[in-house]
Amino acid sequence: MKPALTQRQLVPPLSWLELPMGDWLAAEIQERLDLWCPLLFGYHLLKLGALSGRLSCNGSAIRHQSCVGTEGDNVGILAELTALPIRDLSIDACLLAHTLDYVADPHQVLREVERVLTADGWLLISGFNPHSLVGLGRLLPKLRQQQPWHARMFSPERLRDWLELLGFEVIHFEAFGFSSFSSGCRIHWWRENLGRDYCSYFASVYMLAARKRTVPLTLEPERRWARKPQIVPGMARI
Repeated sequence: MKPALTQRQLVPPLSWLELPMGDWLAAEIQERLDLWCPLLFGYHLLKLGALSGRLSCNGSAIRHQSCVGTEGDNVGILAELTALPIRDLSIDACLLAHTLDYVADPHQVLREVERVLTADGWLLISGFNPHSLVGLGRLLPKLRQQQPWHARMFSPERLRDWLELLGFEVIHFEAFGFSSFSSGCRIHWWRENLGRDYCSYFASVYMLAARKRTVPLTLEPERRWARKPQIVPGMARI
């Protein structure tokens, strides 16, 4: 298993159009966001990365929405994702659309997300699956420097482990995109339907929704209730 921390220079896309079939991918993710956003409530929603900022969360009741990243014309807060300039427990929902695929230290990014999220806050993540057709493309040296094969691609199982260690509970998971994402490739509805039913493990893209769960560090001492004296008929009272 490759280490999470890398020294490799990563070039994240600033627009969905920089990815092969990026318009289709953005539309699929947006369709799922439109279903999940009505579940989001609170005051502040944070989008991490330029790709996240290109997606709409207007279906949510959260009106104050900001995008943070290192570059991009749609980024409102210029900052490193590994050191968010946001106070603890102040964000109600976070969106990471393929953000972890293009960061050198995904562990630290998730730790920062956990820090700024409120209790029961929502975390929405999408990413490329290395155990898929798009993941196989990384085995070809010619493709490694191109999008999307330049991405790091962490498996859903590994991401679940990271989230569990940070105290998140995965509420919903979905996989789609049974394609190599190479130029000229098309998505067929019959392939998508068959893939979801029989081989979702090999889908090229996945999305999950998780919530931050908090457990008290100290247990309340057991309350000892004084037992009332029982009165037995015929027993003399003292």
